[in-house]
Amino acid sequence: MKKEQNFENTTKKAQKPRTFTIKQLIWFILGVLISVNALIFLILGLINDYAPLAYSPFAAPNDAMKTAMGGIDFKWFGVITLFLGTVIYSLALSFATKTQEREIEKAERRKQRRLFSFEEGEKVVANFNTSTSQSSAPLPPSEENKN
Repeated sequence: MKKEQNFENTTKKAQKPRTFTIKQLIWFILGVLISVNALIFLILGLINDYAPLAYSPFAAPNDAMKTAMGGIDFKWFGVITLFLGTVIYSLALSFATKTQEREIEKAERRKQRRLFSFEEGEKVVANFNTSTSQSSAPLPPSEENKN
């Protein structure tokens, strides 16, 4: 059995505007991953400083990071990278919002242009003035009987 297709009722589906481009999505994911990494460093730094442990497994790496990065330990590295990650993904969201607004405005302008051209076409037909000459004008009913 063949499926019957009704071509009269088929219409184009309105395309949903894309919220993210590929670049914006990559930057957003990168910013979120940096922020998660920063939270991990913050938690490790807080555990190292404030947990009452006889032996802290994070003391040696924290000291090594202090010497390698000029006094920046796990906590401050976490704070700096948290700020960096937040800036990155907030910029990605901002650019995505601007892109989406631009696409919506573009679609509305197209729609308005189509509507305006449709109305313009009606106005031209409605305002079409014709001048009739005597020969092309219809004869009054009394003159029709004479011919």
